[in-house]
Amino acid sequence: MQICMKKLEMSQFFLNLLDEIQTPEMMNYFHRVLSSELKMKMVIYGIGSIESYESPRLQLSLAILLKRKFNWIGDIEVFDPILSATESRVLEALECSVLSINEQGRRQAEKPTMFFMPHCEAELYDNLLQANWEARLLNCTVLFGNSFETYKQHLSEYKNSAIVDSTRHILAVRKFTDEFRIKTISDTYFSAFHDSSWHFFRPVLETELQLSNL
Repeated sequence: MQICMKKLEMSQFFLNLLDEIQTPEMMNYFHRVLSSELKMKMVIYGIGSIESYESPRLQLSLAILLKRKFNWIGDIEVFDPILSATESRVLEALECSVLSINEQGRRQAEKPTMFFMPHCEAELYDNLLQANWEARLLNCTVLFGNSFETYKQHLSEYKNSAIVDSTRHILAVRKFTDEFRIKTISDTYFSAFHDSSWHFFRPVLETELQLSNL
């Protein structure tokens, strides 16, 4: 992990990502989510095996480097059902808390929360959105994960499928989502971060959250 973090920290990909985050436009979004709070908790779901694969190591490295770079990112909590005891010890050594309960993505953002979920299953994103399907909760949520815009494009061919049921909230939330796509730049970081985006939500009225028209 230390080698991976050093490699990522020195990469053009990471430097460009920092530049994107620090643009006035994106910082305004982060500050809006923070509101009067000083810290934004980070929750990582579905990171995968950091012992077996490089992509999870790169994804976790990015999360930790972001926390070290920005003092408004608070504690990091991690869950993946496949994490071994050794991997859990490594995470704790990196100052992450390993959750013992599988929340299935249903954590409510009672306070500003960044959900770091690169390349998770659509059902997990949908669970997260369903659990936070109130204006006040969505306005406290930042999501780093698969592009919702891409889901819309790909799901047009599955109209009569059960797949649509598992993405109802993903498709419905798009009308008040501001999405910023990540530029992977090189093949080195493509597998870990391709098709990833920052998502910020801005529902104003509870009536905007009705799913009856889907």
